[in-house]
Amino acid sequence: MRKKIITKLSIIICLLMIANTNIYSQEHVNDTVSLYEVVVTGSKQYRSAGNVTQKIDIIKTAEIEEIVAGNNNIAEVLAEKPGSSVSVLSRNDANWGTYSGIGPKYSTYMLNGLPLDAFIDPMSLDLMAVERIEIQRGPASVLYPNYLSQDFAGNQSPLAGTVNLILKDNIKQQESVFQTTYGSYNTLNTQAYYQNGNDKLNFFAGANFENSDYTNYGTENSWLNMQKDPQYQKLKLFAGAGFFFGNDKKNKMNVFINRTSHQGDAGRVYRGFNHDYTTVNISQSSEISDVLSFNASVGIRIYNRTWQDSHFNVVDSLVSNNGVRQKIIPVDANVLWKHGKSNLLTIGVDYQNAEYNTFSDPLLGYDLYGNKSRAYQNGIYAQEELHFGNLTIRGGIRYNYIKTTIELISGGNPGEPVTEYNNLLWSTGLKYKITPTISIYANAGSSFSPPGLKSMGGTIKLSDKDIPGMNGQLPNPDLKPESGIGVDLGSNMILTSNLQLSVRGYYMIVDDAIIDIRISEDPSQSQSINAGKTTSTGFEIGVSQQINNNISWFANYTFMNTNIENSKDADQDGANVPFAPEHVANAGITVGTGFGLNIRPALNYNSGYYDSSSKSGRKKFTPGTLINLYVSQLLVKKVSYNIDVFAKAYNITNNKYEMPWQFQDTGFAINCGFRISFK
Repeated sequence: MRKKIITKLSIIICLLMIANTNIYSQEHVNDTVSLYEVVVTGSKQYRSAGNVTQKIDIIKTAEIEEIVAGNNNIAEVLAEKPGSSVSVLSRNDANWGTYSGIGPKYSTYMLNGLPLDAFIDPMSLDLMAVERIEIQRGPASVLYPNYLSQDFAGNQSPLAGTVNLILKDNIKQQESVFQTTYGSYNTLNTQAYYQNGNDKLNFFAGANFENSDYTNYGTENSWLNMQKDPQYQKLKLFAGAGFFFGNDKKNKMNVFINRTSHQGDAGRVYRGFNHDYTTVNISQSSEISDVLSFNASVGIRIYNRTWQDSHFNVVDSLVSNNGVRQKIIPVDANVLWKHGKSNLLTIGVDYQNAEYNTFSDPLLGYDLYGNKSRAYQNGIYAQEELHFGNLTIRGGIRYNYIKTTIELISGGNPGEPVTEYNNLLWSTGLKYKITPTISIYANAGSSFSPPGLKSMGGTIKLSDKDIPGMNGQLPNPDLKPESGIGVDLGSNMILTSNLQLSVRGYYMIVDDAIIDIRISEDPSQSQSINAGKTTSTGFEIGVSQQINNNISWFANYTFMNTNIENSKDADQDGANVPFAPEHVANAGITVGTGFGLNIRPALNYNSGYYDSSSKSGRKKFTPGTLINLYVSQLLVKKVSYNIDVFAKAYNITNNKYEMPWQFQDTGFAINCGFRISFK
């Protein structure tokens, strides 16, 4: 009852805030990025989108601010673009969606070109530090490496593409922003941000704090067995700086650090969790001459997660405290040579060092290791991009050496403590401009990925199978590495009246694909398996139009046909890839007015997916239609400051659809707030 009252009051407050406004003209846009001028992904160099063979989408600052993300996950910001399906389980859980139908780990995430974790970092990073998001669809495994995450679904590969979060840079004006929202589930979110810059130094810093009672996000009789509101608190602190050397700004160094603390419980006394994530990026760029430049980057990613396991009877009883510690250090260095009229040769090396261990404290007073390992990855890559008039041809190769040292697996000695892999990857592509407004492109590339330690060692022992209260992932030490090939073909067209049309078809194939399947729902147990030969064939079509300065719209559709061929297991042979729907569609419109009112409704449709590759034991989930709404109104516009109010309404039809592992969408939620910007 209390939540219903709060929700109704939130709606009333929102309506009053919008209705009682002073009317001023406004263009709330802090955007200097042109879609056709700035692209980093696909070339490691600022390039025109017309000179990159892969399909690139850019989400700019103004658009990011208006997208409603009900679970505060960056993956939800990408959900409106074609080629993917997003399945964020809750505000406290990761996205288990799919990219090009092949699975959740085949599109990597990057921060200024250095890899991130596709499951953790979209939950932990704050978008106020991001200038734009570049989404590359299609094979990208030559210029960009695998990410050696041992947690969640394991190592991540850019076979289906990559997502590059580009940090704010070259700040030209001082700005301070204070923003706060309040809404459903007593959710209070407060953000503060400051930026400044000059010819030699630019910097920004911010903080984001959120506190919520939240609500039960499990289905009826779920293993989650929530007995109270699952409260949580999130604190994000971030800062970045750019240093320019010389008068021409051709040599610079950038530093960025983000720290996120996420604490709470899963709805019971002894189901607490405490997660800490640290992300550091340091990069340097130098222009050696007019045709030669050098770039180097190093990062630190620290993921510490702890949680409680408990048995729920008449009184909740603590079983153990559990945790995962993971540290990954990515390094990249490359030289770019511009030759001919606009040709580009890229030669580089990269390196990753990953440490991973799981532990538990079964009320003994000290930790017991479950899994403990180290992994190394060295890569050498080269790519040539040639231009012959309207034709662009791209080709590249990568050599990878990967070594995994396992000290413990499921608390015992591993069968093979040291495993080494050597592989040669390739990628090629071309683009041809038929006219200045119509182009066609094609790309192909390969990938290779060894199994992650969580996939092999699990989070619980094999002997724990079907034991009540033992929720987690079962081990599978016999997993084999997977290799894949991706191909795509498409066209970009700019038609009359700023109408843009894009069409893309793709084919992805992975041998010995490692996927997570559901073993049981209560207890909630899963396991990684080699699913045999896995294919995904599909196409996507997108259309968008900027009608005028105040009105724009978009619509897109993605078809995904997935299939698993496993001659050794008839139950899997002919099954679909888990979390991969056949049909996904998006549509939205943005309407602005001369008196500062902006409205942006958006719709997402998902035809449904399975939770397992077992044809006999799988279950289908049908999310259906999800509708979100963003509304903002400028109250005050002065030379030195602006004040506006806004509302973000999520799932306005209250569609509480079920998801795998006995999760469900929590339904309608609304948050209202105000923003003050000082110049």
